[in-house]
Amino acid sequence: MERRTPAQKALLTADILFSISSFFERQDDVLKCLFVHPTWTMSSTLWRVQTANLTLSSSSSSSFKVFVRKLWKSPVWYSAESAQLFIRSLRKRKSLFLYGHMVRRIVFKVYRSDKTDPGFTSTDLKLISRMCPNLKHLTFVTTKPPFTHVNVEQMLRKTPNLITLNVLNCDDEWLENALTPLRQGCCPLLRHLEVHDCSRSWSSDVLRDIGERCTNIVSLKLHQRVSSLKFARMITKSFPNLRSFECKYINDAGLQGLITGLQNLKSLSSQFENDVTDEVAESLAGRFAKLESLRIRAIHKQDYSLFSTAFAKHRPCLRQLYLAALHIRDNTLETIVKNCHHLESIEIFMCFYLTDASIKAITRYRNTKLKHLMIAYNSYITDESVEEIANYCTKLKSIIIISCTKLTDQPFVKIAKECKSLEEYTVRHHSWHTMASIAHTLSVRNKGTLKVLKMYEACVKDLMVKKQSYNIDAEALERLAMRCPNIKTLVLKCRLQEKDQSKLARALCKFKNLEELQVSPSKKLTSDDIKRLEKHRRLRYVTLIHGFTPENQTHFQQASRHESSTRMNITLINPVNVVAL
Repeated sequence: MERRTPAQKALLTADILFSISSFFERQDDVLKCLFVHPTWTMSSTLWRVQTANLTLSSSSSSSFKVFVRKLWKSPVWYSAESAQLFIRSLRKRKSLFLYGHMVRRIVFKVYRSDKTDPGFTSTDLKLISRMCPNLKHLTFVTTKPPFTHVNVEQMLRKTPNLITLNVLNCDDEWLENALTPLRQGCCPLLRHLEVHDCSRSWSSDVLRDIGERCTNIVSLKLHQRVSSLKFARMITKSFPNLRSFECKYINDAGLQGLITGLQNLKSLSSQFENDVTDEVAESLAGRFAKLESLRIRAIHKQDYSLFSTAFAKHRPCLRQLYLAALHIRDNTLETIVKNCHHLESIEIFMCFYLTDASIKAITRYRNTKLKHLMIAYNSYITDESVEEIANYCTKLKSIIIISCTKLTDQPFVKIAKECKSLEEYTVRHHSWHTMASIAHTLSVRNKGTLKVLKMYEACVKDLMVKKQSYNIDAEALERLAMRCPNIKTLVLKCRLQEKDQSKLARALCKFKNLEELQVSPSKKLTSDDIKRLEKHRRLRYVTLIHGFTPENQTHFQQASRHESSTRMNITLINPVNVVAL
């Protein structure tokens, strides 16, 4: 009989599984818990015995069931073979649990870009519909066979508990037929609907019927143009409870109909057409003030200064602001950030005429309350204002700076130094000197919270740097991996100074939680280096830019014929073409 210490007797019990189950984000971590100790592993056996003679405590059995439920809650298939394993488990008659009843979310997509077969047949979809009655979240990334409108229609009829439905690529015929169950009220619990149709012109009757039958929908996302008061009023009448609405484009009539008709609207995202003038927006400022999230895109010559002044008078509730307005000026943005006291996320995209005054206003009025900031494509903002972000916005969780041409490496380094709790740091179109300085600073100052690091080099020389102190080599990456062990996404589209490709591969494997990698090595990786990456326990998506030999390509072409050989999706990019393997 196995002997255990008092500590093991207290901790290695089936009862504790239930307590710790909520702390695991990934399925593979949940699975590994079953191999920590025989006591935990034997919980599955205890469950089987309990079902036979009902003599064991319910806590022991329910603990293991909690882990199984987590493993089956949102299944993912990296290949047609793994998809068929899932189907065989559902089809099995004498299984330990009703696995299908545990499935809550399914995303139908092709995970490997070189494959066209999603791994399912029409019969499989019918089986999923029958065996997964508690399915609540469905996403169709592809509508190619077997995801025809006939099969999807049958599937929707058998998922009455559906809460969210996302269709990301379809045509009018597919939509009007596949969504018939929604039009007939077969999914009364539906709360979110997202449809990206190719033609953007599917019948408004379909949308009206869905809204009238699925009365609980609070979030609607359309890849469509709202261009008339009639269409807008149809939406407000059919979806009176909408809290979030997004469409591709909206004009004056559509905007007035929507924002005045949807009393509960909290989030709006669209591109304003030319007839949405400053005066039109000013007249609707009171309605805009009730929004918590506003995403505006506008390419016509409107500064929206009148709107911002009127907007500020209504004590706006705004928390998230995205502006892609080409002609907006400093005074407009300053008025908004000064009066939106709950604002915690700001994204400024292609606002070409904003200067340091706007960034200083953000730091002055939002300071430590700011959690997310993006500044993209600006040639007026300088080091002076961006350094104030580091001085005053020290609780930033995410910073994205894209192609701000007047910036040197100093403000980037200062942000990495002072904002110690960053979870995302993205820099695009700046020099490799800047990238190296950022990587070094993060490796000594970050608190270990960083999850996303993306660095894209521009083919420019930083004239302000007299002598480069840091490199991005294997040693630097190892330090970064040690300091920031939670990095999941790492993009290094910049110059790497490591000449030993084997050391580089080993350094990349030090990022234990890495799931997505894009890298442009200075020396081509060998097959052994790639095999080392393939052994990484979490890494699933790898993009190699100019970093592979002809032998690598041959190796992957052979391996891709046997999908069970690796779950990693590798894309090889060279100056001529892209090869997905």
